[in-house]
Amino acid sequence: MQLSQDQIELQDLLRGFFAEHVTSAVVRKRIESPQAEQRELLDLLSQLGLREGFCGSDAPYGAPELGILSVECGASLMPEPVCERLLCEGVFPRLLGAEEASAYSAALGGKPTAVAPRECCSLKADAKGKSVSGEIAWSFGGADAETVLAVASVAGAERLVVFSRSAPGVSERVASSLDLTVRLRKYTLKKAPVFLLSEGASATLLDLVEVIKASEAYGVARRALEITCEYVKTREQFGVPVGGFQAVQQKLADSYAASESLGALARFAAWAVVSSSEQRALTSRAAIAHASSVAPAVCESCIQCLGGIGFTWEHDLHLYLRRAKLISLAFPNSEQRSSELIARAVRPS
Repeated sequence: MQLSQDQIELQDLLRGFFAEHVTSAVVRKRIESPQAEQRELLDLLSQLGLREGFCGSDAPYGAPELGILSVECGASLMPEPVCERLLCEGVFPRLLGAEEASAYSAALGGKPTAVAPRECCSLKADAKGKSVSGEIAWSFGGADAETVLAVASVAGAERLVVFSRSAPGVSERVASSLDLTVRLRKYTLKKAPVFLLSEGASATLLDLVEVIKASEAYGVARRALEITCEYVKTREQFGVPVGGFQAVQQKLADSYAASESLGALARFAAWAVVSSSEQRALTSRAAIAHASSVAPAVCESCIQCLGGIGFTWEHDLHLYLRRAKLISLAFPNSEQRSSELIARAVRPS
C-alpha cells in the first residue's frame, strides 16, 4: 500500500522526532532507570498533537496512521507505551457502536490503559461475565497503566474484559522482561470485577493489537538493517569493506526482502482495518505471523554480519533482537494460530 502525502509528512515528522529525542543514549539510560515511565518524553511527544490526532470522535488519524507511528516506535526502540495507549483510548472506541463506545470509555475512566495479548492470559469469567479469576503473565503498556484490557474465557468464548489495577481481587508484581527497554507487570485476579466487551468488539481490538505490533516489528527489522548496512560499508577486513563480501551481501539482501515484505503486509493490514473489514481478520493474523518469524531472524542475521561486535553489550543490535523476540513471544507461531490463519484464509469473514 502506498502512503498518502499526509501520511508521508506524518512519517517524516515522527522520524525526525525520534531521531532527536529517542537516541541510543536515551534508551540505555531508560534501561538503568527505576522509573516506570518517562513523563518528559511522553510530554514531548504529546506536543506533536498526536493525542488530538488519534483521540476524539472527529480525530483525523486512524489505524493506518497508528501503524506508521508503530513502525517509528519500533525503529527507535521507544520505551514508552505510546501506541498501545492511543489504540485503546483513541482508535478503538471510534470503531464501536455508540452505546458500547460510551460504556467502554466509562470503564476506562480516562485512565492510561494496557492491553494483554491472548497468549499471556489465563483468565476465566463467571457465568454472568461480571468477575474474572486467573493470571496475566504480562501486558503491553502495563507499567503505569491504571486499567488493563485482557482476554478471558466467557462461556467457552474469548472475550475482552477491562479491569482496574486498584479493583478488589487484583494483585500485581513486577515481571521480568526479555526486552530491557520496557517494564512489565504480572497480574493475579480473584473474582475481580470487570467490564465485558462484546464478541465483535473483542475480535476487532485483538486484530488491531496484532496490526500495531506487526508494524512495530517491521520498524525493528528495518532499523537493524540500516545500522548493519552502515557498519559493513566502513568496517574493513583484508583491506576491503566487509560489505564487499558476497556472503554478507546475500545475507543482507535476503533480510531486506523479508523485512520489506513484512512492511508491505503490515501496511495492508492497517489499511484493511478502515477500508476492508472483511479482510481485517485475515491480514492482521497474517501480518503478526510473518512478523513473529521475520523480525527476530533479520536481527539475528544483522548481528552475524557485524561479527564479534554484534554480540556485545556495547552495541545496540541485541536490544533490537530483544524487542523482536518479545513480540514473537506474545504472538507465537503456534499450531493453534497457524490453524486459525488457515481458517481465516479459507473463510476470511
